[in-house]
Amino acid sequence: MKDYSYFLIPILILLTLHAAPLYGQTEGSWEMLESMHFQIYYQPGEPLTQEIAAIAGDFYPRLDRLIQGVEMGKIEIWICETQEQFQAAVHAPIQDWAIGCAFPLSRRIMIQNPRVIVDRQFQLAQVLRHEIVHVAFGQRTKATIGDIPLWFVEGIAIYLSGEWTPHRHKVLFKHILSNSIIPLAELTERFPPPEERAQLAYAESLNAVAWLVEIAGVEKLWEIIDLLGEGSDLKAAYERAIGWNLTAFDAEWRASLSQRYHWAAIFSSSYLFWGGLALLFVLVYLRCWQRARRKLAALEQEESQVDAFFRTEG
Repeated sequence: MKDYSYFLIPILILLTLHAAPLYGQTEGSWEMLESMHFQIYYQPGEPLTQEIAAIAGDFYPRLDRLIQGVEMGKIEIWICETQEQFQAAVHAPIQDWAIGCAFPLSRRIMIQNPRVIVDRQFQLAQVLRHEIVHVAFGQRTKATIGDIPLWFVEGIAIYLSGEWTPHRHKVLFKHILSNSIIPLAELTERFPPPEERAQLAYAESLNAVAWLVEIAGVEKLWEIIDLLGEGSDLKAAYERAIGWNLTAFDAEWRASLSQRYHWAAIFSSSYLFWGGLALLFVLVYLRCWQRARRKLAALEQEESQVDAFFRTEG
């Protein structure tokens, strides 16, 4: 199995055989809250532990189709108090803006202090659900997870966790307009480290999976996941499920973007929106002014005409 480190926003997924040790932490410095499906490790006094347990427990039933027939075991969630602790525990070079990571094959999730997530305006529930899907998908596709293109792994995590952020749509629109969409073939092993480009990679991943569902139906998506779980690679799974190879899918998906989002992208631009709105007001004003002028001219014409009664000589 290959080891990959993926530097993403806001989630980091590390596909390794075993989770990294919690560097510099003694076993006694952590407390543990256990539920039916999760073990939550936290520092003494962490106030959001119960909320995290509730979010995870509420979401778990939604994994039913994904984990069908899989012996999941319990998923570990480690809540790191500081960014330094988080980076040391991940035990990999990660970007400063990464706030969560998953070790799918070890069933371990690590997140920064939940208050940091709130401060950065990311929803705690969104981060947790995303990471839980990563673990479940990794357990479902153990034999092939290291070879599945990253864009598909991330697209599945976003799609099945129900994430929706307007910012991702805005990023996608912007790059459609500038003709700078990244081909999916360039997002197979890692996402670009600059934050904006990584955000674009996330947006593209979700859009590609959602478009697959749109053109082929959700059952075809599940068929692809089933084939991956049985040991097929993504190329073979696509060809068997929908009759397309990945190269054709990549090209058709990119071609569809301009058709599906071009006008939406234009109207999403605040400059064009307000400029267009101002132009609309001007046009409406001019039309009303022209109507008023025509009405006034008609009245003036009527007043200039002398009634025949007054033109009769006595």
